[in-house]
Amino acid sequence: MNKESVPYRSLCTEYYELDKPSPPVDALKCYLNYAKEAGGSILEPMCGTGRFLIPPLEQGYTVTGFDYSPHMLEVCRKKCKERRLIAELSEATFETFSQPGKYNLIFIPSGSFGHLITQEQVDKALAFIVDRLNSGGKFVFEIETLKSVREPQGVWKGRWVNRPDGSKIVMHVLSRFDPVSRVDDGLFRYELWETNGISKTEVEDYRVRYYEPSEIESLLHRHGLKTIAKWQAEPHTMVEASDADPVILFECVKK
Repeated sequence: MNKESVPYRSLCTEYYELDKPSPPVDALKCYLNYAKEAGGSILEPMCGTGRFLIPPLEQGYTVTGFDYSPHMLEVCRKKCKERRLIAELSEATFETFSQPGKYNLIFIPSGSFGHLITQEQVDKALAFIVDRLNSGGKFVFEIETLKSVREPQGVWKGRWVNRPDGSKIVMHVLSRFDPVSRVDDGLFRYELWETNGISKTEVEDYRVRYYEPSEIESLLHRHGLKTIAKWQAEPHTMVEASDADPVILFECVKK
């Protein structure tokens, strides 16, 4: 994979940070409870700009993170520096992350697990997680079910965020869902609008894999992980999930 194919480049990252500057209150409370329960080292793969990584750091927990987007990590590092927080952050994937150590909690919030598209990527990620979990440690992550498929398909949609200087970042997206692979292919275009002109444009493919809950449980079982709970994740109220929920939080331990 080359750098141009990395999701979350500069405009996308800035759009994301302006659109989602902080995590939802209910989700943050949920993950902070897991951090408190873990009582030790924590890993957040695919940590992005750190909106879930930074709050446990601020509460004194030891948190490590990695992400493949250098643009997202640059924002995360900057926010940590501004807050005088120390975090081990790496530009890496599940295949290339090389920091030693095992963890009491590994968590992937906000459906980021769905960005692992191929079965090989998923298998390598789950093998990594099993290898890096301490005995008794937990793996907590969210999946989007088929109830989350974006509608309508094949129609350009858009929205924008305002920058502090009065300019705008406009996001356009065209989605196409494949029911066989259960992958939603999104063509995204980000435009920086300044003084009635477009001064910068970025385009990228943005792919999400959706799951049936039973499919995830089978994958976890095959990799030596036991599901101990499934919770509704919209909102994160620790209510038992059903197969009809669009987003489900899985709580797992090693067998």
